[in-house]
Formats: sequence, C-alpha cells, structure tokens
Amino acid sequence: MPTIDLGYTPRPAFRPFHMRTENRACLVCHRRAGKTVALIADMVDNALRCPKPNGRFQLLAPLHKQVKDIAWTYLKDMTAAILTRTVNESELWVALPSRAGTPVRVRLYGTDVNPDALRGLYSDGMALDEYADMNPAIWDSVVLPALADRGGYLVVSGTPRGYNAFYKRYQESLRDERWYSLLLKASQSAVLSADTLVDLAREMPPGKYAQEMECDFTQAATAQFVPTELVEKAMVRLGQADARMPRVLGVDVARFGDDASVLVTRRGRVVEALQRFTKRDLVTLANEVMKWADSVRPQMIYVDGAGVGGGVVDYLSGAGYPVRDVQVGGRADDRVRYLNKRAELWGEMREWLATAQFQLPDDEMNILCADLLGPAYSYTMSGQTALERKQDMKNRGLASPDAGDALALTFFERLAPRGLRSADMAEDAEAMEDVW
Repeated sequence: MPTIDLGYTPRPAFRPFHMRTENRACLVCHRRAGKTVALIADMVDNALRCPKPNGRFQLLAPLHKQVKDIAWTYLKDMTAAILTRTVNESELWVALPSRAGTPVRVRLYGTDVNPDALRGLYSDGMALDEYADMNPAIWDSVVLPALADRGGYLVVSGTPRGYNAFYKRYQESLRDERWYSLLLKASQSAVLSADTLVDLAREMPPGKYAQEMECDFTQAATAQFVPTELVEKAMVRLGQADARMPRVLGVDVARFGDDASVLVTRRGRVVEALQRFTKRDLVTLANEVMKWADSVRPQMIYVDGAGVGGGVVDYLSGAGYPVRDVQVGGRADDRVRYLNKRAELWGEMREWLATAQFQLPDDEMNILCADLLGPAYSYTMSGQTALERKQDMKNRGLASPDAGDALALTFFERLAPRGLRSADMAEDAEAMEDVW
C-alpha cells in the first residue's frame, strides 16, 4: 500500500501515545489538548494497516451531536486524500482501503442515541472519547464483548469528573502493564500559552480550573463527602489501638447481587479488620459474624437492620450477642444538619477520620479507601446534608460503598469503655474524647 499523508502532525505530548505497543490506553487530558484529533488520527492509521478482512473501528462519544460536530469533521478531513474512500454522512462512517484487500470501516457513535444498537458490534479498535460522561454500563455490555473476538485495541480518554468509572480505568492503567497511561496537565503540555493559562485561571472557579486544566480527579468531586486528604493520612498514620477503648463491629448486609456483606472491626481510632462476604444467606452470614465476635469479643455489634439486615439482627439477638438494629433511613438525631441517619453516621465518621488509623492489609485498605471516597453529597431545600444513594453511585460506575457503610455504623452511639466509671470519665477528658 502506498504512503498516505493524513495531514496530521502529532503534538509532542501525544507522540508516545502513537508509538505505544500496549493494547489498551488511557488518556487523561486537559481541555483543548487535542486528544480527539489524536484519537481520530490513531484510528485511521490503525485502520489503514489492519491485516484482517472487513476491519471495523469505532469511536464512541457521549452525545451524537458532539461526535457529529467535532470528531466527524476531523475524520473526513483526515481521509480526504484517500480517493477510494466511501463516506456515509447519515451513519457517520468512512470506508477505507486496507492491507487485507477488503474495505475497512471507521464509524462514529453517540452513546445517547439508541444505545442498544451498539450491542453486537465487533471491533478491531475502539476509542471512548469523554468516557467520564458516558453511562458506565457500556463497558460490560458493549466494549468488552466487541473487542473479544478479534483482540481489538482500546483507548479510554477524557477529562476528570470525580471518582467515577473513568477514574477507575485510569487507576487500572497505572497498575496493569497491558495499559499505556498518559496524564496530561495544561501546566506541563505546552499546548496552551502561559498567558492563556493565566487568563483561564483568573476567569474560572479554582476547583473547575483544577479539574478541567490540571486533570485533578479530587477537585472534580466538588460534592465528594469525605475529603481525600483525610483518607490518605489515615492510611499512613502510625499507632496502636487504645486498649481502654471499646471494640465495636459494623455489619452492612448485602441487598443486591453484586454487593458484598461487610464486617468492619474498630477500636477507638483504629480500624482493625475488614471482612467481605459474597453470596451468603442470612443464617450463614450471621454465623460468620458470631464466630468473629467470639474471637474479638466486641462491646457492641451494629447492623444495618433495614430490609434483609433485620434477619441478621434477629439471629444475633436470639443467640445472646450485644447487637443494635440501625435504621439508616430513619431520622437523624441532628435533623437540622442531616437528612437521615445514614448521612449523620457518615458525618460522625468524617470527623473521626482526622485522627484515624487503618491497620489493614493492602487489599482491604484499598477497598475501604475507595468506598470512603466514593459517595457525593447534596443539600436539601432545608439545608440538610443528604448522602448519595448507593444506586446513584452505581449509575456513576462506582461500586456500592459497603465497607464505608459498615464502618459508619460503628458511630451509632458513644460507648463507655468496659469498667470505666462515670467519675473516672469526668477526671479523664482525653478518654471521653476518645470514646469513639
């Protein structure tokens, strides 16, 4: 095949991306970096080199209008020099010659228009542009099946939108050698002039600038309930649990098929253990909790008793274990500040995190930290804090924060340490503060 000039000169920041050998890539880029142009150029180049017959390449974006107004223009301009191409304006595809001798098709999709039509695709290469704004359900229902048959490449790209599905892919790209990873900040890319960046920083809200131009995932979650800094410090803070403090357990009982029941053990400022149980019936789960309670002798066990959790409460109570039925959907004690009990428990936990310690293995540590950072919050018309619902988090592509909820349950009440008299407490203000 003769050499074809696409009329594209890659910006220096994207040259390593075009030279990558990994089959998957994640591009976290600031606004106006030129990532969509780079994605189209990369896709056209791969399509022209495709050795398989009837090659298929797709670029997906959140909105049909978006992909038609922007990416479609890039695709047509970049392939204009290919005289044998075929262009379909209504379906947004071009057919190009390939090494296999059969036409290869590059097509653009908006995931907002008839998403069911995306099912059944096969792909030799796929790019997800602005993945943070897409319904994360397409990952399992469209993306992975499409790539499976022919081992196609995948590029996930976008600008941060908080701790959502895009953040998860970026974190995966940092850990997995199969991924190429690029984090491109405006202050480092040299794409925009220093004067332009100064003007943008002056005109944009600080958090928005950090998100859009400096690719800051933490700033994107302006409604993130637990600050990232609190969790990061708890991960590295050293110390031992105060033996005077009561040991308590929190049990979040799974309600959905993908969720896990979680048992968290806390003593004062220290999270001592985290255990996850999947596909356990109520009796089996109750037995697991009782077995652990026999081992660590907690002063109290707090169970989310709403729905199926009530059965676990009944089993533990009937067996003589100290247990509290916590109705997280019920009224908060502080009804001025919080919409319901769950929001209030998370509020108490957030304050406690300022001096907390996580003494957990890495896997359990990562689970807990992700759960704590996941939920967002909002305010009601009355000014009460409302914590994001689990289902709404799933709609953002995040897992249910089961471990975070289990830990929050342990803040249902303040317990006096065993054997500590009220007079002793009056004399020991520090102990009073540490009762959590």
